[in-house]
This record gives sequence, C-alpha cells and structure tokens, in this order.
Amino acid sequence: MQRKLTSSETLQGIPFATNGFRVSWAQIKLGVTAFFTPLTQTVRKSSIRERLDILSQRMKRRNIKFNKKVFLALIIVLLLIGIGLILKRGGKLGSGLKNGFQDKRVQVAGAKAAIALNRDFEFPLKDASGEEVSKIKFTFENAELRDEIIVKGQRATSVRGRTFLILTLKITNSYNQSIEVDSKNYVRLTVNNNEGEKLAPDIHNDPVQVQADSTKFTRVGFPINDTDKNLAIYVGEIQGEKQKVELNF
Repeated sequence: MQRKLTSSETLQGIPFATNGFRVSWAQIKLGVTAFFTPLTQTVRKSSIRERLDILSQRMKRRNIKFNKKVFLALIIVLLLIGIGLILKRGGKLGSGLKNGFQDKRVQVAGAKAAIALNRDFEFPLKDASGEEVSKIKFTFENAELRDEIIVKGQRATSVRGRTFLILTLKITNSYNQSIEVDSKNYVRLTVNNNEGEKLAPDIHNDPVQVQADSTKFTRVGFPINDTDKNLAIYVGEIQGEKQKVELNF
C-alpha cells in the first residue's frame, strides 16, 4: 500500500527549472542554509558576490547545479519581503505613538454667523477716593452667534431653539498699576427692539485682571433665542451715558 505524500514532501520532489538548470526545492533549501550559515558564524564583512562564490564552491563539491543570477534574485526577494515587514511594523508603531500623543484640547463648532465691530470706548479709571487717575479702553472686536462655546475649559452646548451671542473684546490699561475690571458692567443687550429690557451678560471672565501698561483679551456672552431679531448692545458705565451699537448679522 502506497503512503500518500504530504504537501511538503510533494514540493520537495518537484524540480525548479530556469535557464536550462533543474534545481529541486530541497536543493534551494540546502542552498539558502549554506548561504546564511557563514553569515551568522563570522564577523568579517564581505560582499554578496564573495558569499556567492563560497556557496558555489560548496555546492560544486556536493554536485549541486547552481545559477548565481537566480539565487541572487531569490535573495533580493527575501530581503524585500523582510524590509516590507519591518516597515509595516514600524508604521503600526508610529500610528500607536501618534494616537498616544493626540491633541486632547477641547474643540467646538465654528460660529454660525459673525460680524466685525472694531469699536473703541474709553472710561475713567478712578482711585479709592473717586479721583480719575487714568483711563481704560474697551475695544469690541467682533460679535458671533454660536451653538457651542468653551466655559472654564469645558464644552457648553445650547439647547434646541437657543444660541449664544458672544462678543470678543480687549481691555487696555495704560495705568502704572494692575487693575481688576468687571467687564459685564459695561455692556447691555436688547433684542427685538425692546429697549425697556436690557440684558446683562451671563457669560464672562470677571473679574478681568489687566496688568499695568498692558492689554487683556476677554469676552462676554448672552444666551438668546434663535428667533430673536434686531440685536443691539449698549456700551457704557452703569451710571453713565451709553452708546448703542446695532448687530446686523
């Protein structure tokens, strides 16, 4: 009864022919082993051609037909496969490092609408006795309508039917000492032409500390309805005259 050959035994019995030479898989395996063994057993660096010459002489002593070009091509293919595996593994490692150092800063959606204001307002800076010692300048840069904002480092999202009106501004202190300013006391909002109801900012960074002879960027904001129209802000001191600025989105 004949024993059925395994796939490995079958391959070993199939000759590999090229350029007039017939080399079996067993011979190729022997050739690869003979090639890599001296590479691992010696520290001396020699060229591939020298290795091939050594291998050719060994195979001639064993009566094995050998084609240098075919074998060199086989070695190049093996090297390319090895390089491909290394690059693939390196790519996965790089991806892992990138994911490990992802930018974790909070992001919010962009503004739904924005307008430039670029309006300057000056107010007296008074000392404890009520004497004016300098002036502070408010510069309202722009106004935006947003559904998402950052409050104390956290994302805040408006509820359905509501949105945020955000005013960005900078406060300039030309005095020789630092000051603290409650920015919410200098601006009021009206909606739908209702000047009888002036809204104070619910969103702010007060008290805003402005160092001597410096400028500080800040913001104030109001939650409003999506349907609110004819928006306008009134800028000025609580007890002083206020100037109206219409917000035409």
